[in-house]
Amino acid sequence: MIKKFIFLQLLFLIPFIGISQNLFKAKNHRLEVIFHKDLYNTDSSYHTGLNLNSPVLNPHIQGAQQNHKESLKLGYKSWFGRKAFDQSLAFIKGDNYEFRIDPIVNFQFGSESQSDGLKFRNTRGISIEGRLGKKVTFASSFVENQAIFPSYIDDFTKQWQVVPQMGHARKFGDSGHDFTKASGEFNYQPNDIFILSVGQGNHFFGEGYRSMQLSDATFNYPFFRVQTQFGRVKYVNLWAQLFDVTGPESSSLIFLKKSMASHYLSIDITNRWNLSFFESIILADTLQQRKMDVSFFNPIIFYRPVEYAVGSGTGNALLGLSSSYKIKNGYQVYGQFVLDEFTASEFFANDGYWANKYGIQLGLKAYDFLGIEGLFSRFEFNTAPPYTYSHLVSLRNYAHYSQSLAHPWGANFEEYLMHLQYNHKRWEFELRLHYGKLGLDTLGSNWGSNVYLSYKDRERDHGNFTGQGVAGKLTYISLRASWLVNPESNLKVELGTRIRNLDSEMTGTSPVSTGSSTYIYFGLRTEFFNEYYDF
Repeated sequence: MIKKFIFLQLLFLIPFIGISQNLFKAKNHRLEVIFHKDLYNTDSSYHTGLNLNSPVLNPHIQGAQQNHKESLKLGYKSWFGRKAFDQSLAFIKGDNYEFRIDPIVNFQFGSESQSDGLKFRNTRGISIEGRLGKKVTFASSFVENQAIFPSYIDDFTKQWQVVPQMGHARKFGDSGHDFTKASGEFNYQPNDIFILSVGQGNHFFGEGYRSMQLSDATFNYPFFRVQTQFGRVKYVNLWAQLFDVTGPESSSLIFLKKSMASHYLSIDITNRWNLSFFESIILADTLQQRKMDVSFFNPIIFYRPVEYAVGSGTGNALLGLSSSYKIKNGYQVYGQFVLDEFTASEFFANDGYWANKYGIQLGLKAYDFLGIEGLFSRFEFNTAPPYTYSHLVSLRNYAHYSQSLAHPWGANFEEYLMHLQYNHKRWEFELRLHYGKLGLDTLGSNWGSNVYLSYKDRERDHGNFTGQGVAGKLTYISLRASWLVNPESNLKVELGTRIRNLDSEMTGTSPVSTGSSTYIYFGLRTEFFNEYYDF
């Protein structure tokens, strides 16, 4: 009891100092709309295609954060008013240290027209950020959840035993799920060139809402990362350990492990034009006897020649190219290409050879769209032919915790999306429209949608095309309005609806569920990281 009393006294007596400065660059699509606007001016050079929870280095982001929070400050005199609407729960700062604590909540209640009963999300957690000296920063978060989801999310969770992005699902009551998620990152910056990071989290490579190379739409994984930046060049080395939760080689008692090694080289050729190169390899041994060869820890090397040189024969390599161009201030076109497998003679024959596997993205995003200050827009196209990201042995697929490491739809799809977001003071209004053509797998078939099916069980060698199999049309509409309660913790009161329909026959193994869902919800939420319900 005495210890609890002392803790409460320390919490309330912490010398809170004004508005604290976020130590980490936000990996959140909605926050990027607010804080990253100046980075898309034609006189700015910044590697916006690398979306990492890394220490803030760019003064544009720091200035945008500070100005935004100052403009929203309500100026409450009471302690409760300041903590509720203007400041972090706890913030201390000295000459060579900073430390801040914020709560994480998601108290959401809703109703789905296609099912009975109340839907809800009950999330409680905590976020901690800190800086020690000028070279060390750290962040940690933990959330504990119970939820009853809309039908299509519930179907996915039951089929794959995983809550999307949130990890392994345990049963809660008769129809709910219980799940937790922990994140953490420790960064050491010895000089202006290198940043060394170790942690548990995920990453996003690219300018789009989706990434065809590496996305944050999966559960966290342990990683080690090295960022190198000099002049107009930024280079990222990423090594991670991944898990197979429900693949054919896994079991309910032991999650099989696999390794990922990735390189991402970003070059700002001019202030307007960026060109980036990507490569990644998944390594796995179904017997779990062989670890990642030390050769793959070489920070500047091509992985495919190494794979052949060490005689591993157990790798799944991908290559990628990205490019973006600022048309004018606030307007950018961008694109991605990822190559999973390629046979030149078959490719130019144009007869639908199964092993020509790739992904493509094209997009446009605009700040102050149509001259309206605070209005952001995005238009994007994504596609991946059948069997992309899959492998002969499912353990070596490009996936983690039952979800693709790239696009959450897996493969064998085309997607068109439009996003509009309008911010005015503490108000935020958003419209998201998605339309997709998918080729789905029925139970016992493999038309190339599910990356967890071995491509050796493909239906045919030639004549393959995007959308083959059981044709599906997916429509997703999200309307949302929110009021920002606290800009420090990004706590929001929100009201919205999500309308989702996949018009197709019943599927057995595809990464998306059929049927319709119209969900209306109200909640109080700390928008801490991206959440993807558009699958």
